[in-house]
Amino acid sequence: MRVLDRPAPDSHAARRLDIDHLRNIAVLLLLVFHTARLFNAEPWHVKDASTYLAADLVVRAMNQWHMPLLFLLAGMSLHLALARRGLAATLEERLLRLAVPLAAGMVLIVPPQVYIERITPGIMRMSPVDFAGSYVDFQSVAFDCCYPQANLSWHHLWFVAYLLVYSLALAPALDALQSRGLTPRMTAWATGGWRPFVLVVPIVMAEVLLRPRFPNTQDLIHDWANHAHYVVLVVIGWAIVGNPALEAAVAGRRRANTAVAFVLAGLWIAIGLSPALAQLPLEARVAIRVTGEWACLLAFLGHARSHLDRPLGWLTAFSRYALPFYIVHQTVIVLLGRQLLGWSEAPLLKFLVVMLASGAISLAACRLLDSNPVTRLLVGLKGSRRLVSDRLDLGRTVDRGLDRQR
Repeated sequence: MRVLDRPAPDSHAARRLDIDHLRNIAVLLLLVFHTARLFNAEPWHVKDASTYLAADLVVRAMNQWHMPLLFLLAGMSLHLALARRGLAATLEERLLRLAVPLAAGMVLIVPPQVYIERITPGIMRMSPVDFAGSYVDFQSVAFDCCYPQANLSWHHLWFVAYLLVYSLALAPALDALQSRGLTPRMTAWATGGWRPFVLVVPIVMAEVLLRPRFPNTQDLIHDWANHAHYVVLVVIGWAIVGNPALEAAVAGRRRANTAVAFVLAGLWIAIGLSPALAQLPLEARVAIRVTGEWACLLAFLGHARSHLDRPLGWLTAFSRYALPFYIVHQTVIVLLGRQLLGWSEAPLLKFLVVMLASGAISLAACRLLDSNPVTRLLVGLKGSRRLVSDRLDLGRTVDRGLDRQR
């Protein structure tokens, strides 16, 4: 079919609240994950004086599925965006809402994290480079490239950078397949029973073949194991949302998938605790980790489809702030962690204080950034709060009218 003959995008494609809500929950859980990074036994940007096994368990458990879930949901959202807006508008929107916040974040949001790391004593920092001077003094070297040897970095915004690159690279090909109605056929074979687990095989193969040569760097250039892993997840997410029968089957098996997820996630945590299990062959460890990851993702998708595809008050309202919250939250955690380094008692209370205070401050920052067009552009917010509220009210009115007609 020629491009000129293609049907117009479906501007009335239904908004999938379950996808929005699951993404919102994943973003909010970053408060738990990154606060735990203050206390676990791996290097980070700022570390507490003591490390705790509980923090290690939290980090290991969430590491298995958290970022994969965000990439899977990104693929699902890409399918809906192409159906709703078409290719050109989708690419324009991705550039505006990802490239601009990435650049602004690297200039305004990330440098305070790097500065805190440079002035904080300790042996568990991700970069050992020191700096003596004020934050104003630090500006003279803040954009020397590149971290960890120098200071320019995207830190946690690597996800925004990767998502931007994947969207621009994949959208034309996926739109071509989608416009020809091929999406349901691509995953028809995976519908029913345990067949959705076959979808994880390419990820297992990529991890076995690439991970030993390409460890996690998040630098885009040398991160080929992660690229293979995350690109497959984006494509799978795009394909799943185009096959309602597959989504229904995943929702129907949500309890069985949850049970498998608990077993495999528990085994993955045990591998991290047991020196004997850690000696399992690479292929076995990769199969356990990635299959457990996929079981978690299937369980999340199934429960979300069954329970979260409806308005849910504050969780629905948070959809507007998911991206700016992601952008600002880690800097807030690092700053608070630095301020509370001298608090050596009651680690659980300290964890809760940092996590809850960071959440409150990040939400307040989102509201402030939503106050004028310039800051909205810098963090990827669309329109004004009043305009979005009016659209939501109109949408609810239309939905109520349709319900009465049914």
